[in-house]
Amino acid sequence: MSLASKKPTLAFLGPRGTYSHQAAFDCFGGSVFYEEKQTIAEVFYSVTPEIPLGLVPHENSIYGAVVETCNLLRSSLAGRDIVIRGDVTLKVNHCLVVRSGVKLENIEHVLSHEQALGQCKAFIAKYLPHATLVPTDSTASAAQILVSPKHDGLDPLKCGAICSQVVTTIMDGLEVLSEGIQDEDTNFTRFYVLSWGKSTTIPPPVPDLSQPRALVRLSYPPEKHFKFAPKSQDLTPLLVALGLCITRIDRRPSTYSIPFHDVFFVEATGDELAEDAEEDISWTEKVRQGVERVKQAGGEVCVIGTW
Repeated sequence: MSLASKKPTLAFLGPRGTYSHQAAFDCFGGSVFYEEKQTIAEVFYSVTPEIPLGLVPHENSIYGAVVETCNLLRSSLAGRDIVIRGDVTLKVNHCLVVRSGVKLENIEHVLSHEQALGQCKAFIAKYLPHATLVPTDSTASAAQILVSPKHDGLDPLKCGAICSQVVTTIMDGLEVLSEGIQDEDTNFTRFYVLSWGKSTTIPPPVPDLSQPRALVRLSYPPEKHFKFAPKSQDLTPLLVALGLCITRIDRRPSTYSIPFHDVFFVEATGDELAEDAEEDISWTEKVRQGVERVKQAGGEVCVIGTW
């Protein structure tokens, strides 16, 4: 069996050339096979023994949490069969990509997803003030138009696409004309690395594991006699019982058929500077002990991942 055939497959939100693809490629390079999916849900549910790895966006520094990902993590599969094994942060770095040889003065149309077009307004206004903006389904599909025959009357030799640099590695005949053209330089997206079970090997280069983290799903058991959940679902006792350093909390409606009954996603991190009696306890054991305390406090809890 060749080394290449031993590489695992990783599912990501496609098409190829998206920022999800860029994040996956930056993390794993040539150590995995890449399989594109049309939705985040397809990525999540494709994580199986056949496709043991997946990458899903979790939060953006400007737009906040990715609701679809949070909703998927409510599934009973999360924490049981599909677990989080790491996180990857990507700086969204928009590039102006063209057919090889096309100059800035040749561009009459700028193609990209509408969000990317909006995020590069200043560059377009300064360098391409007379260009027509053409929204596309994704940044990658904008690049695809450049390597296709005329699309809807658009001449690829008179077009530029705003997209990720990774498209130039998978589409022949493209080059980056200008890099880092976004108006804001603080646009980052964080992704979760998913695996089928805890024993799946994460190929090198692995995600940065220098700071231990965990994602825990918390809720109170539903009161069957309540038509509606109580207006106040005080999370404080459960958080105190968990006893970990909490860096993020997201709330979504639970999967129970009780209006306003919520589930909370609590991300915690290990305190590397702690000097207590338990400093020699592993991070996984600290999380396990916290989970047991939550159960004793009357909460429902599931560890979706430790890394």
